[in-house]
Amino acid sequence: MTDLNNSNADEERPNAAPNGGEGASSNADDLDAAWAEFASSHADDLQAVEHSRSAKRFEKHAQRREKEALLSIQDLDQGTFTDDTPQGRGPRDFTGSSWLDTDSVMDRYGDDFTPPNPSIGHVKISKLVFWVLLIAGVAGIIASAFMPALTGILGSIFGVCALIGAAGLIVQHKGHTQTRRDVFDDGARV
Repeated sequence: MTDLNNSNADEERPNAAPNGGEGASSNADDLDAAWAEFASSHADDLQAVEHSRSAKRFEKHAQRREKEALLSIQDLDQGTFTDDTPQGRGPRDFTGSSWLDTDSVMDRYGDDFTPPNPSIGHVKISKLVFWVLLIAGVAGIIASAFMPALTGILGSIFGVCALIGAAGLIVQHKGHTQTRRDVFDDGARV
């Protein structure tokens, strides 16, 4: 085995025994003595490094890593990778009744419930024309951006269409008070 990765010949090594006997332990003692001498001669530099910002940051990082619990195989139980979990533990395994169940609502209110089917009524032609003008105007303005040579002309035409459509819809809009049937009608329809 090499002494501390020293590739020098045995003659070039200090305090090296040719047969690896007494020299191996004395070499370790010399190494400890050399390190102690190095530490004492460079104590100022080592103190500066020890109190540096990088050393403190490294120390905090090392303490944080020590606190983190690492997952080991002993932390896992036998059923972690197999399907031996008991049934009936999930939110969809609930078998009781809820107030949201449609069967219980039908039982409570009877079978005569019919869902509302409101009629839209007659659509005025003028309102339909204004909606078409508004939608065509907005779509035309967007489409005119893709035709740079005709943007000015098409943008103006479709802009006027959008303005006429929006103004017509605003003018024809009936307020909330005009849709009431009586004084106590709040506008809600069921």
